[in-house]
Amino acid sequence: MSVVEFALKYALELGATEVHVVLAKGRGYRVEVTSDAISNVAYNEGVRLSITAIVGKKLGYSSTNSLDEKEVRKCVERAVSLAKAITENPHWKHLPEPRKYPEIKDVYDTKVAELEPEEAVEFMKICLDAVKEEGRNVVVMQGELSTGESEVIIANSRGLWGEDKGTSVSAYLVTVAKEAGTVGSFATEDAVSRKLDIDFAELGKAAAKKALESLHLKPIESFKGSLILDYEVAAFLVLNLARAYSGDNVWRGSSPLKDKLGQQIASANLTIVDDGVMPGGISTSKFDAEGSPRQRTVVLEKGVLKTFLNNTFTAEILGMKPTGNAASLLAVLPSNTIIEPGDITIEEIINETNKGLFISRFSGKMSSVDGVVSGTAKQAFLVENGEKKYPVRECMIVGNLYDFIKNISALSKERKFKWSVLTPVIKIEGVNIVGK
Repeated sequence: MSVVEFALKYALELGATEVHVVLAKGRGYRVEVTSDAISNVAYNEGVRLSITAIVGKKLGYSSTNSLDEKEVRKCVERAVSLAKAITENPHWKHLPEPRKYPEIKDVYDTKVAELEPEEAVEFMKICLDAVKEEGRNVVVMQGELSTGESEVIIANSRGLWGEDKGTSVSAYLVTVAKEAGTVGSFATEDAVSRKLDIDFAELGKAAAKKALESLHLKPIESFKGSLILDYEVAAFLVLNLARAYSGDNVWRGSSPLKDKLGQQIASANLTIVDDGVMPGGISTSKFDAEGSPRQRTVVLEKGVLKTFLNNTFTAEILGMKPTGNAASLLAVLPSNTIIEPGDITIEEIINETNKGLFISRFSGKMSSVDGVVSGTAKQAFLVENGEKKYPVRECMIVGNLYDFIKNISALSKERKFKWSVLTPVIKIEGVNIVGK
């Protein structure tokens, strides 16, 4: 009997009415950079057994990093004992039933799984060398390259059983350029993949180029104009919007979209798909955290809100179906968020801009609850008469998230993965930009 089967059986013997078990294993390397030099190389390997015991409508959770029989027994006993002691969740219905899992592609690369530490270090050296080739006066303040291999088994007392595995590679660099006593704005560049296919030299060059472009910052006056979001900021906007179409926020009443199904809430230029099965997706998997199958879900179609993202718990409350987006038995999380591209290039978006700001980093908040956007534009460029003019000193962006998505005028053909979001560059009209 496997440890997962034992945990299920033992919890039921102790009085649980339902049981949910997850066994996750992972290993990988991490190469860290500080001030142009590799400062640390680490190998991490771990295992976690997580058990949720349910007694009626009461849920108890416990986990352990040991698969020793004695520790597993203790873990199960804690989960059941907590379930018996905790307050009931009146909204709880049941764990998910077994359903067929999708076939997924391009999420496991043996080259990543078999990577040696020397190879990981060499990849980071390629990044660092490329930075210096692009600009001798560019410093890598910090950076990291991480590789990972993971395996997961998920099961419950209703007969659900799933097994999955995957690999990942990610890298980021934080750079700054110095010239004649002048220090530019910090620049960041990153890449992530399920395969060992990242162009590390290109990553280094891009990080250096961004740093060099951020030298000789100039102040700007306040104005109202176009805001062009580079990939990272576009992804940040969409991830904050995703909180509003998440079923757990909808049923709790904290989402302003709760009564907007079927309505036009955004520009017709905007289509958003949550795709947990896309080949090679950063968040692609056979199943979510509760064991429900991943799927492709159109959330927003040409600006019209089509559905909310759900797990079994929120779907039951809202009278909807699970979409394979469980972050846990009670919480919801997007998988791969896909923004459909536009029909013009980034260069054309800039060329068609009379006056605006092209922003690559944003420090601040975009609230999904009230929509308030307030923060600092960093690594930003003034755009005038169809041209990028110069990098600007930090300025404020003020507005509302829900106005922003209504005023999207263009999206680029080009797209990039930022975190788990595949996004184009996004142009928004009528934004207040507060300068000196």
